[in-house]
Amino acid sequence: MKFCIIGAGNGGRAFAAYLSSRGHKVNLYNRSFSRIMDIKKKGGIKVSGEIKGFFQCNLVTQNLKLAIRDVDVILIVVPASAHKEIADRMAKYLSPDQIILLNPGRTFGAVEFRRTIEKKGLLFPIFIAETQTLVFTSRQLKKNGVKILRIKDNVDLAAFPEKDTFFIYDTLKEVFPQLNAVDDYLEMTLNNIGMLLHPTLSLLNAGAMDCGREFKFYAGGATPRTCEVLETIQNELNKIFEILGFKQLRFCKWAKKSYNVKKNRIYTAIQDIKAYKNIMAPKQLITRYFTEDVPTGLVPISSLAKFLGVETPIIDSIINISSILCGINFKQEGRTLKKLEITDFIKKRIISKQDLDTFEEIFIKTKT
Repeated sequence: MKFCIIGAGNGGRAFAAYLSSRGHKVNLYNRSFSRIMDIKKKGGIKVSGEIKGFFQCNLVTQNLKLAIRDVDVILIVVPASAHKEIADRMAKYLSPDQIILLNPGRTFGAVEFRRTIEKKGLLFPIFIAETQTLVFTSRQLKKNGVKILRIKDNVDLAAFPEKDTFFIYDTLKEVFPQLNAVDDYLEMTLNNIGMLLHPTLSLLNAGAMDCGREFKFYAGGATPRTCEVLETIQNELNKIFEILGFKQLRFCKWAKKSYNVKKNRIYTAIQDIKAYKNIMAPKQLITRYFTEDVPTGLVPISSLAKFLGVETPIIDSIINISSILCGINFKQEGRTLKKLEITDFIKKRIISKQDLDTFEEIFIKTKT
């Protein structure tokens, strides 16, 4: 099977090394040359950690058309804030029946990607899915290196539309045995662990990050008190999940599934995940923990909550304060139900006639 990986950061490098180690041809694309210069020069990636060795790439390029030509699967491994731009640029180069997998999609990533491509006049079938998180916990090393700290035990996958999920899963399950097909796209995409953790921990440690202070992001930044805020956000999310008839979102359940960590509080779970222990905090304030996880995670959640008539004061506060800190209007820039054209899809998830009547009232109010 032939793969193209879009993005040569730590995640893209980990995917490239992993796939090459399993005998697959890998094209690696990155928009900026500095990120791929040493990989191109050496012809591949040097990897340490759970996989060790040097693994060749079939093609290393800044040419998007060449990168995706004649490949079976395109893995998107860039910040979710760049998904729309990549989809817009990629649309004219796609071929029938190619699989596109967002790693991860954050919230509604596959919807945004498909809507963007469809608006470019796509006339043939393609398959678009997203994962709930990255398969790899990894860190980019100097030159052509990457360190894979952990290959997760279990990673959820779902397609939009949902009818394509099991075709994509069947195609990829031997390559990525970690993948778990989820037949409910909405439930999977709302279980966005990154948007639960990253913005809040960054916001509550903003002073230290802004000063460039060196500290461990999870081991030091996720204190018992900051994790109480995470517990509160989790409760707000579960109000939405209750209306939609989903099982409650539980970080501890995700930690058990992904890392085999068995704890019943967010603080103790974070502190017990070995792959998190030595991850250092960014030494600057404006990072993807804000610029990715707020507009593609918290903003669509806030939009959905408003649509359903659910109050999310803590989530809204984090969006607002993050916007001030970063000088970006995340509510304006982020994913919303209106932009995604997904309101009809959401309406189908109401679990009873009474809920549907209530929902129709909310829907009329929001339209007026």
